[in-house]
Amino acid sequence: MHAKKKILCKIGVTDQAGIEVHLSFRAAPATRLQDSTRSPLAHAVREWLLALPSPILSTWRRFDSLHKPCKWTFTTYGPMLLLPSNFLANDPWPELLAQHLRPYLPNLYTIIGQRLNVTHIAIRSPIPALLPSAKNGVSPSNILRSPSALVPLLGDFGEPNLPPCMRNFNTAFWVREVQNHITQEWAPLYTMFSRGNISEKIRLFNIISSTFASEKGQFGREPRDMTAVDLYSGIGYFAFSYAKAGVGLVLCWELNGWSVEGLRRGAKRNGWTTQIVNTSPKEYLPKSTAQGFPEIGNERFLVFPESNANAASRVNALREQIAPIRHVNCGYLPTSSASWSIAVRVLDPTEGGWIHAHENVAATDIQQRKSEVVEIFQCLVRQYRIQESTPSFIVECQHIEKVKSYAPGVIHCVFDIAILPSPR
Repeated sequence: MHAKKKILCKIGVTDQAGIEVHLSFRAAPATRLQDSTRSPLAHAVREWLLALPSPILSTWRRFDSLHKPCKWTFTTYGPMLLLPSNFLANDPWPELLAQHLRPYLPNLYTIIGQRLNVTHIAIRSPIPALLPSAKNGVSPSNILRSPSALVPLLGDFGEPNLPPCMRNFNTAFWVREVQNHITQEWAPLYTMFSRGNISEKIRLFNIISSTFASEKGQFGREPRDMTAVDLYSGIGYFAFSYAKAGVGLVLCWELNGWSVEGLRRGAKRNGWTTQIVNTSPKEYLPKSTAQGFPEIGNERFLVFPESNANAASRVNALREQIAPIRHVNCGYLPTSSASWSIAVRVLDPTEGGWIHAHENVAATDIQQRKSEVVEIFQCLVRQYRIQESTPSFIVECQHIEKVKSYAPGVIHCVFDIAILPSPR
C-alpha cells in the first residue's frame, strides 16, 4: 500500500480512491561469470598469460581462440596433479610456445601449483606397451607396466629408472589414493595407477562377498577360510579388494619391485600384514626377510616378487598350509592370456572356482571373444585338471564386465570364467 501511494503522488494523483496499481519489474541482465565458471586450471593459465611482459601479451591477444573455454581435464592425488597429454598441445599453443612462451613455462607450473594446492605436477600419458629402443634398436616389452611416458613439470619426482632398493624407496616421492575405503600407495615415476578401475574393484569386492554368502551354507565356511590369487598384483589394485571382502589370504605375484613396495606400504596403511617371499636375493627386500619357502602365519598377503610362471609350483608346495583357492585374478592388458593355464592349475583341484580374465576387445567382437575364451579354458581344463582323483568340471562364462573404454572402439573387458564341479 505504501508503494502505491508513493507512486501515485509522484505522478500528481491526489485522489487515489478506487485506483488500482499493478507493479512489475524488469529483471536485471544476468552477470556473465566467465572467470568463475572456468576450470581452476584454465583460470591459472589465464592468470599466467596476463602476467606476461607487455610485448608478449599483445601477441597473445591476437589469438582469439585462447579466449575460448579450455577443455583440459586433470587429476589430483593428494599433492600431485596430472595434466592430460593434450595440455597446451592444440593450436595455437605450439606456435606460441615455440615463438614466445617456452621460457615462461616454469612460472606457469608454479602458478598452477599454487592455485590447485599441489607441490608436484606432471603430464600423464598412456602406459606404453614397449620401452624405448635398446642399443640394438629393439624395443623391449614393458612387462613391468612402468609409466615411462610420465613427464615431470614441477617438484622432485626422483631420478628416472632408479633400481628398487630400500635407499631409493626412502627418498622417492609417494602418493596415496583412497577408493572404496581402501588406501593404495605408489611412486608415480616408477609405478602405474589407474583410477578408472574403481568400478571393477567394487564389483570384485561384491562378487567375493556374494560367493561367501552362497557357499557358507554349502561348505560351512567364513570368508577367512578361503584363499585368492592375483597373478599381476601391482600395488594391490585388486588384491586389496579380496582382503577387504574378508578373504583370509591373498597370494600375489609381481615383478616390479617398486610395485611390491607400494603393495607393502598400502597394506600397512589398511591394517593388513604382508610377507614378501625372498625366492632369490633382491636389494629392495628388508634384510629381515626370510629366505627360502615361507611359513604361513597371520599375514593377509603372501607376495612373490617374481614371474607368475612359477605360481603353479609355488601353490602346489603350499596346498597343505592354505585354505582352498577359489578366485584367481588375471589383470593384465592388452591380454592376460599368458596366465590362463597358470590360473587353471592354481584353482582348488576339488572345488574349482572362478577366474577373472582381463582383455582388451573390439566393441563389435565381444561375444565372439567370449566364445573363444570359453573354448580356450575348456581345453586348459581338459589338459590340466582331468585326473581320476578329481571330479569333472563345467566351464562357462558367467558374466562379461565392460570396465571402461581403452581406446576408440576398444573395451577393457573382464570375463568371469566359472570352473566348477559337474552336478552329481
